[in-house]
Amino acid sequence: MRKLPLLIAAALALPAAAQAQELNRSSQRLELAANAPVACVISPPSVGSQANASFVSTSASSGQVNITEFVDPASAVARASSIELNLPMVCNASHSVRVSSANGGLLRAGAVGRGATGTFTEFLAYNVGVDWAGRSVDLLTTNNTADLASSQPGKGEMTIRIATPAGSGPLIAGQYSDSIVVEVQPAN
Repeated sequence: MRKLPLLIAAALALPAAAQAQELNRSSQRLELAANAPVACVISPPSVGSQANASFVSTSASSGQVNITEFVDPASAVARASSIELNLPMVCNASHSVRVSSANGGLLRAGAVGRGATGTFTEFLAYNVGVDWAGRSVDLLTTNNTADLASSQPGKGEMTIRIATPAGSGPLIAGQYSDSIVVEVQPAN
C-alpha cells in the first residue's frame, strides 16, 4: 500500500516542473563595437617589363634599380633604359600618393651641381610614372615631386614606371644615383 502514494506524488510533480520552465523566460542583449583604423600598406614590388635595367630588393620597404649599360662605351652618351615595378597596395580610406626625386635626376657622385664641364655633363633627368586606382601621374625628375589623389579606398597593384632617355651630351665617368620615394598618405 505504500507504493500508491508515491506514484501519485510523482505524477503530480511532473506537470509542475514542465510548467515552470515555460513561464521563466528571459533574454539578454549583447552589443558589439569595433573600430577599423586608417591603414595604407605597400608590399614589396615585383618586376613587370624591363629594358636595360634590373631590380634588386634591399629590404621589405626599399630596393635598387640598376641600369645595365648606362652609357655607350664608344661615345659616353646615355643609353635608354626602362623598368616597371608592380607594388601590391591597400589603403582603406581616401588617400594621396606622392612621388619625389631626391636629386631631381641621376647625379654623379661628387658633382657640385647639375652643371656641365665643357661638352660633358654629370646629371641626367629621367621620367617616373605612377598608375594607381584608375589614375596616372608622370614626373620629370627635375620637377622633384608629383602627387596623385584618390577620394576612395583602393586595393590592387600600383605600377611605377622609370625611364632614362638616350642621347643628349656625353656623361662624365663616375657613379650616378638618385632616390625615388613613394609615399602613401591617408587623407585627414
